[in-house]
Amino acid sequence: MGVNYRLMARSSVLACIMLASTGVSAKNSAVPADKFDLSEWYITLPTDENNDGKPDNISVKDIQRFSHPDFFYLDDEGGMVFTSPNKALTTKNSTNTRSELRHMLRGSNTKIKTQSPKNSFTVASNPIANRFARVGGKMEATLKVNHVALRAKYPEKPPAFSVVIGQIHATKWEKKVKGFGWGNEPLKIYYKKWPNHETGSVFWTYERNLPKSDPNRRDIAYPVWGNLWKNPADPGEQGIALGEEISYVVNVHGDVMYLTFKAQGREDVEYKINLANAVDAHGKLDPHDHPYGYTLDWNYFKAGAYNQCSTKDDPAFWYPACLGTGNWAEDKANGDYASVTFKRLVVGESTPPKANHGEKPKIGATLNNKVSLNLEELPPSALQAIMAIEPNFAMQEAEKESKHGKTYLDVEGHLPNGDEIEFDMLETDGIWQVVEVQRDLTWEQLPGNVASALTSHDSSFTPKRIIESKQHGTPVTVYEFYAVDSDGKESRKEVKVEGGEATVLKKEWQH
Repeated sequence: MGVNYRLMARSSVLACIMLASTGVSAKNSAVPADKFDLSEWYITLPTDENNDGKPDNISVKDIQRFSHPDFFYLDDEGGMVFTSPNKALTTKNSTNTRSELRHMLRGSNTKIKTQSPKNSFTVASNPIANRFARVGGKMEATLKVNHVALRAKYPEKPPAFSVVIGQIHATKWEKKVKGFGWGNEPLKIYYKKWPNHETGSVFWTYERNLPKSDPNRRDIAYPVWGNLWKNPADPGEQGIALGEEISYVVNVHGDVMYLTFKAQGREDVEYKINLANAVDAHGKLDPHDHPYGYTLDWNYFKAGAYNQCSTKDDPAFWYPACLGTGNWAEDKANGDYASVTFKRLVVGESTPPKANHGEKPKIGATLNNKVSLNLEELPPSALQAIMAIEPNFAMQEAEKESKHGKTYLDVEGHLPNGDEIEFDMLETDGIWQVVEVQRDLTWEQLPGNVASALTSHDSSFTPKRIIESKQHGTPVTVYEFYAVDSDGKESRKEVKVEGGEATVLKKEWQH
């Protein structure tokens, strides 16, 4: 793009002069591409060295010998540093500055357009998936956040004091097709730290795939460590400090995005979300999302420092009016910037996920002996029995269980209104029949006579999970209560309701 004086070959005298003049060690004249595979990345910077009124983009070809002494360079430990001030030039669809890599599956082959299926990945359910450079993909990163912006006029606005450290972006089309091509973001990974806190929070968001004009288009946030972006409370020991190393893996395999987050001394955090439907990461139907998620979209990875502390002063959600002058030396001194250092960044083909990725064992699972089934393995008579009761039931998972000398199927899923239910089925003479329809309840949702019966029986029993089991075709409902003691051992109690009378069962209910 004609910014040749910034293309710093490792043997160049000019590189040493620039490094020395900015306080970066002259010995570190290597460029990021010397330590990281950037053969499929270009970068957008918060600069305008060619005076075209736009942020500078450094191509895949040029980035192989490029470094910027302030905004993109290697530190003394070989980490790849991205820095972005609050106030600088931004891309046309954003008011946020960035020092951020954009993945280019085409590599340096500029015969393929940037916005092209051949430079993008899609999900397996896309009917023209074979036209894309890749179906799914995987991005792995290890990094630390060095600094986030310190000053905002509207600190209560969620984007204040935060930086996006990784994302999946969909391409924006000039002509939309079947409700796709809005250029939304199925994934943004955030770090946010309030100025008066010792630690910050890591969370990620999924943007509903809707037009900008739709009031339901918003980012749904999910916690990793600490709080979500609207919570001003101090995350304390649950949070992540500046300079603390974290890792993430984004693995889009088939239709599903599998996320894994790791940090030393903390439990791994996992999520999964299908990008080809409207079921959220909690397994519940989102009636406001596009019913087919991002099925037809063209996607690409991004990584670096996408500073969310916009200087725009506007009443809308995204504009905290963060402070900044546009003079880097002054803004750096005032702390009006974001900075991130990557220790590792790798992109490649997707990989099959481990079994039960992102699934937390349900309370009560240790008291049952169930085996997972593929939905394709469900017998036709089982499907017919379910559809006869709930023709619009959307199946999500199935399990098989043997107890009391009988074989059962448990089929979980959602109703059109998003409610989660489970059908328990019993095989009799080769035919599957629904025997129970179950749903989880809170204590507040319990009928009064059921709560009284359990409390009168054992006031010390504190359930952690409650299941309502309506015995299909009968007037009986059984309520299952599961508790967990201090050693993690689970126990169960059941209350049967028939004819308005609630009775605590002495033995496990059998059909």
